[in-house]
Amino acid sequence: MPIINPFPIVNYVSPEYFCDRVQETKDMMSAIKNGRSLTLYSIRRLGKTGLVHHILHKLNKQKNTQAIYIDIFDTIDDTQLVNALCSAVIFAIEKKEADVLKTVTKFFGKYRPKLSFDSLTGSPTIELDIVTDQEVKVTLDTLMKIIANQKGNFVIAIDEFQQINYYSNSRIAATIRSYIQTIDNLRFIFSGSEKDLLVDMFSSPKQALFRTTQLFPLYSIPEEPYKAYIAFHFKKGMKKISPDVIDDIIVWTDRHTYYTQYLCHRLYERTGKQVTQAILDDTKYQILKENEGVFINYRRLLTHQQWQLIVAIGKENGVDAPTSKEFLRKYKLGAHSTVRRSLKSLEEKQLIYADYLSEAERPTYRVYDLFLSKWIKTL
Repeated sequence: MPIINPFPIVNYVSPEYFCDRVQETKDMMSAIKNGRSLTLYSIRRLGKTGLVHHILHKLNKQKNTQAIYIDIFDTIDDTQLVNALCSAVIFAIEKKEADVLKTVTKFFGKYRPKLSFDSLTGSPTIELDIVTDQEVKVTLDTLMKIIANQKGNFVIAIDEFQQINYYSNSRIAATIRSYIQTIDNLRFIFSGSEKDLLVDMFSSPKQALFRTTQLFPLYSIPEEPYKAYIAFHFKKGMKKISPDVIDDIIVWTDRHTYYTQYLCHRLYERTGKQVTQAILDDTKYQILKENEGVFINYRRLLTHQQWQLIVAIGKENGVDAPTSKEFLRKYKLGAHSTVRRSLKSLEEKQLIYADYLSEAERPTYRVYDLFLSKWIKTL
């Protein structure tokens, strides 16, 4: 399908529709070239998955390099992860269906492999009948031997990698650790949407994957490259947009990748020959109005104290002292202990997050969903 809107909000399209990340791309490519696996982390929807696909796109342009992506968010155990990994690797190595069947039968025949197609994506998948922990280990070892025997280099990107923490009695982390340390032609890129959980997996001495990768934090795209990107694509589409309107977009979305892309996507769709401030304001209003039902539902699902706290944080554009007397008094939040419990609960629900990116001694608490925080300001 041809691209008619230059601000994609779902899938990575191509370098032409990818904004900046020049230094991040350079650093990640250098790490992989020099033999380091990576753990890419940030708050949600800052563009991690897009950057991963951008890196894989570049790697697949290189000779003797095979870059593979899997998303394990919907997996529930080691077996499903192994099946997803086997499917991705075998179909990357063998381009013809007949060769796929030959390879699968040769190496995994005893697990009664089934070849099918994903009902949503239409992509071919392999399902192996593996049950025990030992079968999981043997299957992965076999797959890794296949990779080790290939002439070229392999890069496997596993998105939503923190999901393995929710598997029952999983041993997959220790198994992957051994592959990172022993297979010379294999590198991993791990990424995920639960930043704290993911970082802990690679930075805590208690974890099997401790210090096995280079930790790679991702921040917002700088202001000037983002402005230039927006101006270029509106101009290319023969739609006039003033620097003042672009400034408004950047400020309103705080350069948060998903929200900036989404606002520009909708604005591009609604604009004829020129973006006016009125069109921009109305687009903002429409976005918040469309999501209002979701936001109101949050109020029903949260306790009164939790809702009052998230409203207070939203109205303040972030709070670094949520239990201070001044803050409690201003928003009539009650006792310190109640606020602390609400704060913890809202973090666990991923409705707020603690921003440690500044050099301040304590974090700033912010509402996770930027559109929710903008809607809160209208209350």
